[in-house]
Formats: sequence, C-alpha cells, structure tokens
Amino acid sequence: MEINANKTKTMHIGRGTKAPTITVGNAVLEQVSKYSYLGHMITKIVATLKELQIRIEKTRQKFWESQELLRRNVCLNTKKRILTCYVFRVFNYGCEAWTYSKTVQKKIQTFEMWCYRRLLKVPWAE
Repeated sequence: MEINANKTKTMHIGRGTKAPTITVGNAVLEQVSKYSYLGHMITKIVATLKELQIRIEKTRQKFWESQELLRRNVCLNTKKRILTCYVFRVFNYGCEAWTYSKTVQKKIQTFEMWCYRRLLKVPWAE
C-alpha cells in the first residue's frame, strides 16, 4: 500500500503545542484546520452540537418521508423496525466523529423521544 502525498493532509489537535512536520518520502504533508469525514466537518474546535443539529434535521426529513409507512395499519413492532432501519440509520451516520457530552446525549434522547411520540401518536400536551 502506498500513500499519495499529494492527496494526504494532516491535522494537529493539541493545546499550545506546535504541529509536527510529517513527511512521506520527500514530500511534506499539508496541515489543515478542518476536513470532512463521513459528511461531517471535523475542526480543531469541537462543533458537535452544530453537527448534531444538522444530522437531526436530515433525519427529520427522512422520518417525514417514511411517514406513510408508519401511518398505515401496521403492528407496533414493524413500525419500530422501520424507524430503526430507515430513520435512525440516517441519524447515526458519522456519529463516530462526535464528542459525547451530557448535552449531546440529552439532545439525542430528546430527538429519539420525538420520533417515538410521532410513531405512537402521543400528543405533546394533554
């Protein structure tokens, strides 16, 4: 396996330390401050909440697209499997790059409950 030095870039994340110079053969690899990974922008400053909000909006669109399947007279287990297969897969795409905190976990749980309330037709306020 060979590394293409023209296409390979590096990013150094650290506090107060100078980024090391990495060379492959005779070529010095370019240092970047952000890059795209699985559709997410990875930056030195962690912007997980912003990425999470973008992913939630994409997943809501997918949820409303599959709403016709969820609305029909189908048993609850099948509806949950449709939700898991088609909706939550979109949500979890690229989650390897997220930094989990209590705020992020709360937003994930909130969105999951939003989906289940829509699935079960539970009104917001009673």
